[in-house]
Amino acid sequence: MMLRAVVEPGTGTRLHHTTVPTPGDGEVLVRSTLVGICGSDTHALAGHHPFLTGPYVPGHEAIGEVVSTGPGVDGPVRPGQRVLLKPNVACGTCLNCRADRTNACETLAWVGCDPSDALPGAMADYFVAPARNLYAVPDGLSDEAAALVECLATPVHAARIAGDLSGARVVVLGAGTIGLLCVLAALHAGAASVVVTDMEQSKVDRARRVGAAGGVIATSERLPDEVRELLGGPADVVFDCVANGRSLDQAVGLLRRAGTLLIVGVPPRPDPINLPLVQDWELRVQGCAAYTEADIVTALGIAVDGGLPVDEIVSGTYELGHIAEAFAAAGADTSGKVMISMAR
Repeated sequence: MMLRAVVEPGTGTRLHHTTVPTPGDGEVLVRSTLVGICGSDTHALAGHHPFLTGPYVPGHEAIGEVVSTGPGVDGPVRPGQRVLLKPNVACGTCLNCRADRTNACETLAWVGCDPSDALPGAMADYFVAPARNLYAVPDGLSDEAAALVECLATPVHAARIAGDLSGARVVVLGAGTIGLLCVLAALHAGAASVVVTDMEQSKVDRARRVGAAGGVIATSERLPDEVRELLGGPADVVFDCVANGRSLDQAVGLLRRAGTLLIVGVPPRPDPINLPLVQDWELRVQGCAAYTEADIVTALGIAVDGGLPVDEIVSGTYELGHIAEAFAAAGADTSGKVMISMAR
């Protein structure tokens, strides 16, 4: 038997015992080591996620140790190996998969974001995943940094599909964990200057410590002017990690003509956007959904090269038995990344 967590949207979290899963064809059984709580998990718990509306086993930001492999696994994954999870499971054969856009697979499924319980997550003693979705963790990389790779891959993907960021002036709206990682990804992609906005001064300060040129409190009446002053002009690219009506208005107002707006955060509801300005200024509004295999590899490389400031990102680690306290901490406005240690 094993213990695993369940999130019940709008209600709470609970723990229950179940049998240890058996890996099927092409699958691997992994003993969980460290699992991050994602913003999508806290939004789901609060009842604000547009897709995670039923009970599910969380845990898609995860590392662990391979226990056993199922039939047909003959690649580099082997028992005893530390691995990190790429949780979005693509078919590999649809039009988008064949175009190397596996994040947009026509039948995309998710380990740890699945109310059907077909792919329960890693916030459990053990989890199962396809072998192709597991990446070896280099010996010199800490568990904490490895567990952040999946989280970093989303901003890496957003920066890649934004286009050439060499010398670009970039704004990041929302300096939570994803926003902070967007700063790192944009700078890694060659941005000349990154400015952040947030409701919390502590998050703005943290973003500056990891490389942002400056920051503005999101409620400032002079926000557009203050951001432009810090950037030295209008933004070429805006990463919106908040994705609500106000942030979309701010984003469109900060861009230069023919600039690019990337929707990185998960919008809690449909919100209008200033379409006359989008049309007249030929703005590009780009959705950003997770990552591909190439983005995971890039994110892992950044981590291996020491580009993930773990101490600035991880704000707390809890044992699985304190799941409710961990989710409460992760949902606090001032929180960084909260992780669950599976050591028991």
